[in-house]
Amino acid sequence: MRLRHYVFLKYRDGTTEGHVTAFCERMLALRSVIGEIDRLEIGRDELHDARSWDLVLIMEFASVAALRAYQRHPQHLAVMAFNEPFVANVASVDFTRPYEGSPMPPS
Repeated sequence: MRLRHYVFLKYRDGTTEGHVTAFCERMLALRSVIGEIDRLEIGRDELHDARSWDLVLIMEFASVAALRAYQRHPQHLAVMAFNEPFVANVASVDFTRPYEGSPMPPS
């Protein structure tokens, strides 16, 4: 079972498009450097609603240990240091399989 790792980023007001693009390029470059990354996809918000996040990282790893190795990797830490001054908020969700509960009852 693959570990799915979703990271949501909200940038500070005034963060330039150039910075966000550079961050995305640096993140995508990690795929060829950090072997623990099985999948990395980046989505940029298009609606810009009040509850929207600016960017989502969608990643997959073989295990929690692989995710932790990625998180400690020096090149990942360098990309995070590059991005951190511009981040207003960050959240993550990690899971090994989607929730498959019964449908919600009618209201």
